[in-house]
Amino acid sequence: MEVYLIRHAHSGARTSSSHDRYRQLSDDGSLQAAELVDFFAGRAVGGVHSSPATRCVQTVEPLAAALGLPVIEEPALWEDVGLDDVFDLIDSLTSDATAAGVVLCSHGNLIPAVIERLAAAGAEVHGRGCERASIWMIRSTEHRWVEARYFTPRSGYAG
Repeated sequence: MEVYLIRHAHSGARTSSSHDRYRQLSDDGSLQAAELVDFFAGRAVGGVHSSPATRCVQTVEPLAAALGLPVIEEPALWEDVGLDDVFDLIDSLTSDATAAGVVLCSHGNLIPAVIERLAAAGAEVHGRGCERASIWMIRSTEHRWVEARYFTPRSGYAG
C-alpha cells in the first residue's frame, strides 16, 4: 500500500488581514498543481484527501479531476492537528492492504513530523525536505511502514 503525502503548492504570502484557511494558490502554485497529474500517471490511486485549507484543496483538484475522484476534506490534515490524528486517518484509509494508493495533501510542518515518526519506527527514508508541491511516498508491507521516498518538482519528480 502506498500513501502519497503532498505539501500544498505555492500560495500567496500569509497576511494578518485574511484568514489563512482561505489563502489560495499563486499562479506558480496553479502550475505546480497541474504538474502533479503527470507524476500519478500509471499509479493506482483510490482516494484524494486534503486539509480543508483552500491552498491544499486547490493543489489536488487537478489530480482528482484527472482521476475522476472527489477531493475529500479531512480536518486531520490541517496544519495544527496532533500527529496521532494524522496517523489515525492514515490507518483508517489504509486498513485494506489490497486497496489502491491514497493521496493526502497537507502542510509543511505536518509532513516532516510524519516522516520523522516513520523513520524512528524503522522505515527506510530516501531523501529529505518538504518544499512546496513535493511528494513523500510512504509504503507499507504487511501493515508496517517500511519506506519513505521524497520527490520534488525541481527534479521533475524523479526519485
